[in-house]
Amino acid sequence: MEELDRQNRAFEKRLKRQVIGKPHRFLAVVPLGFEQTFVDELGFIGQEGVEARDANSLDVKIAGDGKVEFTAKLVEAWKIAAYGRIANRILMHIADFKAENFRELEKKANEIPWELFLDNKGPARVDIHVTCKHSRLYHSDAVAERLDKILPASSTPQSLFVSLVDDRCTLWLDLAGEELYKRGHERFVNDAPLKETIAAGMILEAISTLHIIHHQSSIINYPLSITLIDPMAGSGTFSLEAAYQANDLIPGLCRDFALKHQPAFKEATWKFITSHAPPASRLCQLVNIVTSDISGKAVEIIRHNVECSPLATVAPSGTTPTIDPQVRDFFSYTAAEIADAAPGPSQPIILLNPPYGKRLDFDAPRLYTHIGRRLAELARDLAPFNKALTVAILAPKDDTRPGSRYTCTANLLRECPALDPDKNTEAKSIATSHGGFALNAIIARI
Repeated sequence: MEELDRQNRAFEKRLKRQVIGKPHRFLAVVPLGFEQTFVDELGFIGQEGVEARDANSLDVKIAGDGKVEFTAKLVEAWKIAAYGRIANRILMHIADFKAENFRELEKKANEIPWELFLDNKGPARVDIHVTCKHSRLYHSDAVAERLDKILPASSTPQSLFVSLVDDRCTLWLDLAGEELYKRGHERFVNDAPLKETIAAGMILEAISTLHIIHHQSSIINYPLSITLIDPMAGSGTFSLEAAYQANDLIPGLCRDFALKHQPAFKEATWKFITSHAPPASRLCQLVNIVTSDISGKAVEIIRHNVECSPLATVAPSGTTPTIDPQVRDFFSYTAAEIADAAPGPSQPIILLNPPYGKRLDFDAPRLYTHIGRRLAELARDLAPFNKALTVAILAPKDDTRPGSRYTCTANLLRECPALDPDKNTEAKSIATSHGGFALNAIIARI
C-alpha cells in the first residue's frame, strides 16, 4: 500500500510538472472565416496574455483556414472549452518530430509519456485522424495503424489528430470529444440546421459592429442594449444561443468533454471553472428576443428545444428575455413593430439564415431579391423611430460561371446596397461554409 501511495504521489508530481503546471500550445478548430471572431472571444473569456483583436501577439495566431493557435496552461484551455461558443474543437499539442520512415515514427511515438495524456484503463481505443502532405509517409491509414499499436487503450473514447507535413509529424490530443457545437441537450432540428458555433459567431460579430459604430474601444467593456429578431428561426439556433448569453449560461453546462476522462483532470477545478464563468451578458444587454418562422412545425421544434435546454430551468425575470416562438412570415414585419420590440435605447439586430441549396424547392435568387428589398425598406422606415437596423445574414456564394442564374448574394446586395462592404464601411462579409455549401456571412448596420 505504501509503495502504491508513493507511486501515485510521484505520478501526480509528473502531471503537475509536465502537463498541468506549464504552458502548452493549443489549436482551436473554428468555423471557416470566424478565426478573428474566436480571437476576439478569447479576449472576452480572459485568456491570459491575449487581448481582443490581437491576432499577431506571441500568445495567439491565426494558423490557417478555420485554425487558431494559442499558448496557455491546461486549465485555461479547459475554460475555453467550457465557456467558448465559437470553436468546434480544442486540441492540445502533445509532440512534434521528424519522421521520414515508419521506424522513426514508431521510435519517436514510443518516447512520448502517453500515461500523462491517456488513462490506460481500456477498453476504448483511441480514434486516430491522420493527414499527410508532402511527406515520405503519405499513407494515412498506415500511419494510424502504427500509432494504434503504441497508444494505450482509454476508459472512454479519445481522439488524436496527427498531421504529417514535409516529413514533420505533429500530434494533437482532442479536449472536446463530440464537437463543441453540440451543446449537450436534446435538440430536434429542421432541414439543414445551422451549427451553434456559426450562429454564436454571427451574433458576436453583430454586437461587435454596434460597439465599433458607437466608437467604443472594446466589445467587452461597454454593454449595449439590443433586441434580437430571429424571423426565419428554423430550429431556433440564433434565439437559443442569444438566450444562453443573456442568461449567462455557458455552452458546456450540460455536456461531456474528453478532457474530463484524461489523467490531468481535476473535478474540483472543473466545478470551480463552470461556476465562475465571466458573464456573457456584459457583452450587451439583450432586452428582447423575437422568434418566428413561417412553418408551424418549426415553431413546435423551437418550443421543444427550449424546454429541453437549460433555459427551461431559468426562473422568469424582468431583466432577461425569454423565447416565445410564433408562426409568422418575415415579410409581414413592419418597422413600427420592430421599434416597439426595441424600446428606449435598444437597437434591433435581425439575424437571418434563409433556405438555400437542398433546403429549397423554389427560386433561391428570387427569395434573396425579396429579402434584400425588404431589409432596405425596414431600414428606411425605422429612421423616424431613431432606430438603425443591424443585419447578420447567411447567403450562398454566387455561381460565377457564364450563364448561371444562381446569384443570391448579388441579388441581395443589389436590392440592399448597404449590406455591401464595398459601399458601406459599416458592413463586413465573411466567407464561410456550412453543410457543404460555400456561404457569405454578411454583417452590417444598414
